[in-house]
Amino acid sequence: MNAKEAYEYAKDVLQAPWPEGEAVIATNAQYSYDYAKWILRKPFPLGEAAIAKCSYYSFIYAKWILRKPFPLGEAAIATSAEYSCSYAIDVLKAPFRLGEKKISGIKVIHEKYRKLFPPKPKPAFFKY
Repeated sequence: MNAKEAYEYAKDVLQAPWPEGEAVIATNAQYSYDYAKWILRKPFPLGEAAIAKCSYYSFIYAKWILRKPFPLGEAAIATSAEYSCSYAIDVLKAPFRLGEKKISGIKVIHEKYRKLFPPKPKPAFFKY
């Protein structure tokens, strides 16, 4: 049985959590996220390692399931300018330094990010 089959069994047949299938579900980011969202309706710690490998699922897991930062998935999120900016805005509500390199590579996203999180001026007592 693969992750998709295990998830679909929990969703369509049991219509409830399936602890015996969770180890298989946890091998796949998509089905780990779907299991957390639609079956458990809460975080799925066993699936977080798989989720953390994907920028998209890391971002939406943080936004919709955890409703707080997802440190384990931040390295993956930082590989995408779009998800880095959205993570900063929707989850952190603060700059996301790890993703700024990618953000700066896409002008439209970078301008949006800088409007929301302008660089802080350097203190006047430093000599440049």
